Amino acid sequence: MARKSRGAGDRRRESDRPQTHPAPSPSIPPSEPPGGPSAPEAAPRDRRRRFWIGLAVVALSGVHLALAERSLFSENPTVDEVVHMPAGLTYWDRQTFRLYRHNPPLVKMVAALPVWLAGPVLEPLYQRRAWTDREPAQLNFSQDFAYANADRYFELFDLARMVMPLFSVLGGLVVFAWSARLYGATAGLLSLTLWAFCPNILAHGRLITSDVGSSAVGVAATFLFWLYLRRPGWGGAAAAGVALGVAQLTKFSMLLLYFVWPFLWLVRLALVPSSESWGRKLGRGLAHGLLVVALSILTIDVGYLFEGVGKPLGSFEFASGSLTKPPPGGIRTPPPSDNPLYFIQWPFVQNRFRGTILEKLPAPLPEHYLLGFDEQKLEADGIPLRLDRAFAALKAGDVEAARVEAASSDRSSAGYSVYLNGELRGTGWWYYYLATLAYKVPEGTWLLVLGSIVLLVVRRRSREEWADEIALWTVPSVILFAMSFLTDINIGLRYILAVFPYLYVQAGKLAPWIEALSGRARTAGRAAVLGALGLTIAATAAIHPHYLSYFNVVSGGPDRTPARLIDSNLDWGQDLVNLREWCRENIPDEPIGLAYFGQINPSLFTMRGDRFDWFLPPVRPGSLIRMAAPAARLVGPAGELTPGWYAVSATLVYGLKWRFYDPTTFYQEAWAPSWRSDNDVYGYFRLFQPDRRIGHSIYLYHLTAEDVARAASVLKP
Repeated sequence: MARKSRGAGDRRRESDRPQTHPAPSPSIPPSEPPGGPSAPEAAPRDRRRRFWIGLAVVALSGVHLALAERSLFSENPTVDEVVHMPAGLTYWDRQTFRLYRHNPPLVKMVAALPVWLAGPVLEPLYQRRAWTDREPAQLNFSQDFAYANADRYFELFDLARMVMPLFSVLGGLVVFAWSARLYGATAGLLSLTLWAFCPNILAHGRLITSDVGSSAVGVAATFLFWLYLRRPGWGGAAAAGVALGVAQLTKFSMLLLYFVWPFLWLVRLALVPSSESWGRKLGRGLAHGLLVVALSILTIDVGYLFEGVGKPLGSFEFASGSLTKPPPGGIRTPPPSDNPLYFIQWPFVQNRFRGTILEKLPAPLPEHYLLGFDEQKLEADGIPLRLDRAFAALKAGDVEAARVEAASSDRSSAGYSVYLNGELRGTGWWYYYLATLAYKVPEGTWLLVLGSIVLLVVRRRSREEWADEIALWTVPSVILFAMSFLTDINIGLRYILAVFPYLYVQAGKLAPWIEALSGRARTAGRAAVLGALGLTIAATAAIHPHYLSYFNVVSGGPDRTPARLIDSNLDWGQDLVNLREWCRENIPDEPIGLAYFGQINPSLFTMRGDRFDWFLPPVRPGSLIRMAAPAARLVGPAGELTPGWYAVSATLVYGLKWRFYDPTTFYQEAWAPSWRSDNDVYGYFRLFQPDRRIGHSIYLYHLTAEDVARAASVLKP
């Protein structure tokens, strides 16, 4: 599509931008051109301005990087990181992506590379069942990795985490570039400041997870596509296609871009007139679109080293509703599986392509990419309750009842337990992510974003400018809609982090609007923006280095009782090392009861030569189910609640079910989690007020005899 000729709309846009040169004044000599300094004088001024702007970008990016790097050394690996990094090591070491295909590999590979080069112990792990089984078990493999590398476990993770903020730096540079293109350099700096000091970006940008990585790469890809839309060409289409493929290698939610980008192309086609014929524009757009899709698929294949590309579609064993259909007769003999999700699903579903003309079609995508998408979709949809009932009937030997249940019209499903504002339940809330934004975005940021939305509504703009604004709002709108209405995964703000860069870019429009004002209005506008930025920076400084637990003041802060949110919003297992340090300094010779929401065995400290005397707090009899092998010598939870010190993760205090390590000293028999629970096994700690908190995520209680008596009725059989 040809670019629009410069007209009134463009002049309006330029008038809103900060002026590069000062307006003429009486001090300018009469011989000087009336428009301002002459060209020879303006050029050095432009260079100086670009220098200072570039320096500001570098400084903001550097501060962001420093804050992220400093904080990652203050906390230990979180729940998902424990599994992600060892999986990434196998990608480098074995050139296969069979372990933890639940997420695409790029972020895990970037994190694992420096660790792999550092030479961790890996070879013995490939002889264990976690790797050799038909379906490798990522959690058990990660526990084997911890056991084999206990002496430098935390140090290896620090090495991996140190490279993660590079993704958020990339995201910040794209935010600056896009905002500056639309609204001017000052706007770009405003947008970059919001990104650099966002506690949620800082929280997840240092973790070995895909959330910030996909957000940064996704917005970079969409920015390149937007540049292509403004000046269509084969080179721009090729760059966008490769970037789209790279985005797919970060997270499956980036598949939304395959639907968003054609919409943005149609919007620009409709709103931005040109002298070209519709036929030519459509033909060129379709040709470029095919190139974008082809290059994105090729990039995905390269990212997976072409593993399993070309495998017939009908040969896959899928499980999600999107890729399956009922088998003939309603029940089939499933392939063997140790995966509990597949174990329940497979008797009642089969590959959707099996028995169709597509059955023998070679898949253009890697095997583990397709299987990973299937796993992710199954997790998002949950296990249909009708199949759960059908499996129970089949297990009881009632085949006919199983067939009837499987064919039931009931479409309800069971997924994650979810929590909001003190309520734990099995289904989510449509407004969950709106609530997380309200609670976890700083007040100063909210003021700027809401101000820019008001400006978007009230200010007149050209049709081309509307096409640019729609490009900024489409991705966040689609993500919020999909996560609010198409899934029950209500477990963390991290699932919608991809909306942040677009919100911060469009917030930049405040800068040129304020600079177009005059006198006191301009001064007041500048003060308001600086004040809002100051609030955001102050909020980030106040929570440093515990960014994961950030909640704004209006929501009640991270220590509110009851907590607004749990899980990765507050407590993701990040403070075990800080608890150990507190115990070492305050109760070095006392045992502590520990109920930990995390995937690091607390006995790891003892294996590292730092003896940690801990035990599992008591639970109501029968509320913990053994996971360890029958021969494993376990200690189990304490028989009764006694006075003393207890540390309980906030997520467990508010009732989430979890799996627990055993304090046995027979590590080789029970190093992985040995017990699993239903909801609320440690909810009785809500009877007490914490004596203190470790990093906002672990509650410390010093129970007295009176406290123990209060909890006695809860712990009765």
